[in-house]
Amino acid sequence: MRALSMQELCGLLGDSRGRRVVITFHTIGDRDAVGSAMALASYFVNASVVTPDFITANARHMLSTLGLSGKVTGKLPDNTEVVIVCDANNTYALADMGQRILEKGTELLFIDHHAPHDGGRAQDSIFNDESYNSTASIVYDALKLLGSDIAKETAVLLLNGIIADSADLQNSSPLTFRQIAELLETAGMTFSFVAQHFKAEVPTANRYRVIRDVFSAHAEMVGKYVLVYGKASEHANVVADAALRLDCDASVFWTASASEASMSARLRSPCDKELQIHLGAVMEDIGPMLGGEGGGHACAAGAYGPDREKAEQACMEAVRQIKDKMISSLGKGE
Repeated sequence: MRALSMQELCGLLGDSRGRRVVITFHTIGDRDAVGSAMALASYFVNASVVTPDFITANARHMLSTLGLSGKVTGKLPDNTEVVIVCDANNTYALADMGQRILEKGTELLFIDHHAPHDGGRAQDSIFNDESYNSTASIVYDALKLLGSDIAKETAVLLLNGIIADSADLQNSSPLTFRQIAELLETAGMTFSFVAQHFKAEVPTANRYRVIRDVFSAHAEMVGKYVLVYGKASEHANVVADAALRLDCDASVFWTASASEASMSARLRSPCDKELQIHLGAVMEDIGPMLGGEGGGHACAAGAYGPDREKAEQACMEAVRQIKDKMISSLGKGE
């Protein structure tokens, strides 16, 4: 794939403004993925937002609160000229829809902030910059450079994406705070309102399962670090996040559905720097064990694939790599 600078990305978006555009995102689209796609769609003359499968409860709640329910469809139009993928850097993250896009030969543009992914077609383009904390942050910069009018609704969508992917602002840079301030001013809202109002209420049964999964997990002390890992009933990322909120230093959880296995890993910042480990790179190694792909940030990453029976083994390999770094740090006086 051709790697783009921000200026080149804006040039390509500008050239595509009048074309028939589909904007999509990774499977189980979250607020960053969905918010970025919806905000970017506001720039184009003829754009539709399509989900590969379904979106999270928080993303649905965000759209419903903004009166945008039904604006995200599940059908890929036949006359699509270009597909823009937000918050993913490969077609595998689009499940079956990725294969349909490749079969049609449709032009692809990826906009992402995770660890770079090797591969892809030579004719496709990608803007992939890990210095951004979210895809919404990238989209906001691009819209400003394009001179696009950012309406209140668009500002709220971008705020949701930036805040949701900031890990309670731990995964933030000076740019993050500047963007949040500008968008809050445009939206006419306070930070606390946006942070709380757009979160869907979590059903009691879901909270119970997450708590049960965390308390059923394995916990180890490795030097000054606490590592938690195990199986999740449903969403491995939710359980991994919950374990981190309980003040562990690293967490790894896996789960298996009827069709695929998935796993999520988390690190408490700044453990990535202390341990010299990048979870996105770890998950990129793990993905092939599941017959699929992996990647992500230094402190938050995941892997998925169809080899369900390999899920626990893949989880333990990730745990081994993290433990090795923790053990190695003991000899350095950490």
